Amino acid sequence: MVNKFVLEKLFSPEDLKQLMQTFGFRRMTANEVESALQRAFSDYILISLSELGGEGEDHRRLYVESQFHLQKARKLLEGLPHPAGKMACRISAMNDTLNKLIEGSSDFSAERATRFVEKNLVRQLCDIWIANTATPFHAGSDRSGRNPRDFLLCCFAAAGDKYPQLTWFKAVDNAIADQLIKSIKR
Repeated sequence: MVNKFVLEKLFSPEDLKQLMQTFGFRRMTANEVESALQRAFSDYILISLSELGGEGEDHRRLYVESQFHLQKARKLLEGLPHPAGKMACRISAMNDTLNKLIEGSSDFSAERATRFVEKNLVRQLCDIWIANTATPFHAGSDRSGRNPRDFLLCCFAAAGDKYPQLTWFKAVDNAIADQLIKSIKR
């Protein structure tokens, strides 16, 4: 028998009704919107929870080993003409990131805004927005004051309440939400 992870409902029926009213969602039923939101968030939440469940010490050992190989590659490429010299700079940046991870001195939750899974989540939320409103996803707001950034922030706040261990939801502010909206190519 296979156990399947079931995502908690992000919105209560009343909150979902309020969300649909606030953003003028009339083309889909409440059940369809709820189902679409659950599908949109399922991949992100599963991936993020599995990342949290990883063995920290095992990761740290891999980071230390990787750092050795990166330093060796950087030394081989330094001083060579383009593109090798540019790769040495990129390897140096990767090495700096590994240092932060090894030391545990950095919280990368806010820096993860451009990862594929976050963009994929926003793409799916964009599809829900487009299916329910005439306002383009990249636009500021419509005549009623509804805008996609507020929709994203509302959805992220609901997900953050249900999954407080996923700090990225709480880290998303107006600037990060705007960046995510701009990063979605349509």
